[in-house]
Amino acid sequence: MKRALIVVNLAGFLNFLWHDIETLQYMGYKVSVAMNGKLMDGSYAVEIPILKEKGIDYFQIDFDTKSPLAKENVKAYKQLSVVLKNNKYDLVHCHTPIAGVVTRIASNKYRKQGTKVLYTTHGFTFTDRSSKKSWIIYYSVEKIMSRLCDGIITINHEDFENAKTMHCKNVYIIPSVGLDNARFRNIQIDRDTYRKSIGVDKNKIMILTVGELSERKNQQIIIKAIGKLEHKEKYVLVICGHAIVNSSIESDLKNLAKELCVEIRMLGHRLDIPEINACADIAVIASLREGFGMAGVEAMAVGVPVIGSDVQGIREYVVPGKTGFFCDPKNEDTLANAIDTLTNMDEEKKNFMKEECKKMALRFDVSESKEKMMEIYKKILESDK
Repeated sequence: MKRALIVVNLAGFLNFLWHDIETLQYMGYKVSVAMNGKLMDGSYAVEIPILKEKGIDYFQIDFDTKSPLAKENVKAYKQLSVVLKNNKYDLVHCHTPIAGVVTRIASNKYRKQGTKVLYTTHGFTFTDRSSKKSWIIYYSVEKIMSRLCDGIITINHEDFENAKTMHCKNVYIIPSVGLDNARFRNIQIDRDTYRKSIGVDKNKIMILTVGELSERKNQQIIIKAIGKLEHKEKYVLVICGHAIVNSSIESDLKNLAKELCVEIRMLGHRLDIPEINACADIAVIASLREGFGMAGVEAMAVGVPVIGSDVQGIREYVVPGKTGFFCDPKNEDTLANAIDTLTNMDEEKKNFMKEECKKMALRFDVSESKEKMMEIYKKILESDK
């Protein structure tokens, strides 16, 4: 039987990869997953029993996401080397920077034996907003590593153009990891009742941000922006996501909100994101960098406009005045102005933006990304070394 290994740093990232796994299974591959499934409290991620239900083998790899030089990543390299040695894979598909580096180094000798190695970057760590130092370090590492794979897959045009300057001859772009538009468009809830269930008054203007709690996701600037609004008491900020690296960030955000008298609801990791989106008035992605930001397209799928940082992947779907507005992720005034603009827009303009958002979301439907990934897998797996 043909065998494929998916490698990713943390279990939560599997939420972006189920479609890839299904595609490989459809192609006749026995799929296994190698990742760090341990949570900060020592328990294991909810995705692990899902893997078991789907008949997918799981290998624990102790990746550390704080630093590529962490001793845990030396351990991860050794763990992954054992997995690769004990299993003959036709394909190894790795994701995210640190796991991508460790996997490509560990897989290199097996490439020489016929194993194909793919790397998907879900956002290079160097962007047009990055410092010269970041470019020297991170671009150089990615360029060196590009020699050790058969294909690089990107999810935004900026990364696509940068990847083409590297050594790998096969560089692709896909329309994100794919959104199940049907799931978001066919929501049957009573909005007021659902809002009440998450602690949001029906008369409040609900601002929603979805994503891990981290410095990169930059949730604190949203609180600062709301704190600058003239009538901040009209708003409530709902945050969906949990901390992966910094365990104190949740309390830091709560303290900041209390200091600025901003009402927030921290809901943690949620499985009902479509329903929560349907309760929102405005969505915000204030990331310092973002490979794509699927949370933005998820909001658009239910007609919610997005205020997004003017970075990388968010530029793929935010069209000022149509699907939302841009903000400077380091300047809360630009974000506050965008919130104020959306709040005070007339109903005709709001309805126009709602329909434009839904149209934009369709461009990134899962059917598009699955078709593209099928083409890439076939091309790489059927090509000669």
